Amino acid sequence: MSAHTVRFYFDYGSPYSYIASHRSEEIASRRARNCSGCPSYWAEYSRAAKFNRRKYLFEDVRDLSVFYGIPYKERTVFLFKPVLALRATLAVPRGPERARAVHALFQGAFADDLDLAQPAVVMDLLDGAGFDGAALVARAQEPQIKDELRAITDEAIAKSVFGAPTFIVDDGKMSGGQDRLPLLEHYLLSG
Repeated sequence: MSAHTVRFYFDYGSPYSYIASHRSEEIASRRARNCSGCPSYWAEYSRAAKFNRRKYLFEDVRDLSVFYGIPYKERTVFLFKPVLALRATLAVPRGPERARAVHALFQGAFADDLDLAQPAVVMDLLDGAGFDGAALVARAQEPQIKDELRAITDEAIAKSVFGAPTFIVDDGKMSGGQDRLPLLEHYLLSG
């Protein structure tokens, strides 16, 4: 069985990405796979999918959170702008540190109903995760961080990513949605 690298495209605006952020690490740790978190701006590659699934989405996410034992609180403001949080994430080195930041920001958005568009909220969540939140929010304004988010988002578009979360294995196999994680795990085991 060969080792694979999996790229996890996510957006803090996606509650499915939140659920997947917990489950993907579990799968990666059980299968000794590298799962690389790639923040991407979902609105840019989802413009073609403009149908309203709000009622279904919230019922589905509530059911998933109960099933997996993941804390969740329905957002009072659903479509917030996650760009600041996505950029701040890119200011954190890849690996366990970035995973800690990702979980703190998702927790703030979907378990605590906080607005990740607010710099003070992002700073506080990152501070609570053991980072210098002010420094990361400041770095989020740097041109190279902004360019990196654009590049990752453009990469997702070029790879035909149509929603968040999406996982792409290094051989090109794409798996869209947190509900497809068992199939992704099966694929990783078989190849």
